[in-house]
Amino acid sequence: MGQKPIWIGTSWKMNKGPAAAREAAEQLADIAVPANVVPFVIPPFTSLEAVAKRLENSPWRIGAQNMHWEEHGAWTGEVSPSMVRECGAAIVELGHSERREHFGETDFTVNLKVRAALRHGLRPLICIGETAAEFEFGVTHETLVRQMKIALHGLTERDFQSVILAYEPVWAIGTKAPPPLRLSSAPLIRAFEMS
Repeated sequence: MGQKPIWIGTSWKMNKGPAAAREAAEQLADIAVPANVVPFVIPPFTSLEAVAKRLENSPWRIGAQNMHWEEHGAWTGEVSPSMVRECGAAIVELGHSERREHFGETDFTVNLKVRAALRHGLRPLICIGETAAEFEFGVTHETLVRQMKIALHGLTERDFQSVILAYEPVWAIGTKAPPPLRLSSAPLIRAFEMS
C-alpha cells in the first residue's frame, strides 16, 4: 500500500489580479514537487482561469475560494459549482473563518456547499477552527466536532474520500502557531457516523 499524499497549498485571498497571478503561476510551475505531495493554489476568482491554464500540465491543483450551492439563479455576486469547474478548479475552499465572520457563512451553508461541490466533481476543502473565546473557554474539541458534523451531514463514506479538512484556529491567523491539535478519535468517528 502506498504512502498517503500530503496536501500542501495556499490561498491568495484578495490578492493578485490576472497579471500578477500569471507571473506567480510561472514561478509555481518551476517548483520541484516531491512525489508524495499534492500542491494546490487558490487564487481569487478573477485569476482562477489564468492560473489553471498555466498550471494545467503540472502537479499543481487549482482551487476556488468559495462558491454558491445553487447551479444558477438570482444570486448577485456569486459563482456556481459549474462556473468554478469551467474555470479549471478541482478544489473549492469552504467555510473559511473570514467568510464566517464577515459574510455570515454558517455550518449549515457550508454543508450545502460541500454537497454541491461533490455533485459537481469538486473536492471540498472545509475550513474548521475555533475562535479565541472558544479556545479560552476550553471548547475547541466541541467546536471542531460541531463544525465537522454539520459540514459533513448527509455524506456517504465514499464522499469522505474526496473531502479535505483544514484546521486553522481563528485566533492564530496571522499571529502565532497554534499548539498541536489533540483530538481523541472516538468522538470524530462518531461525528462522521452520525452525519
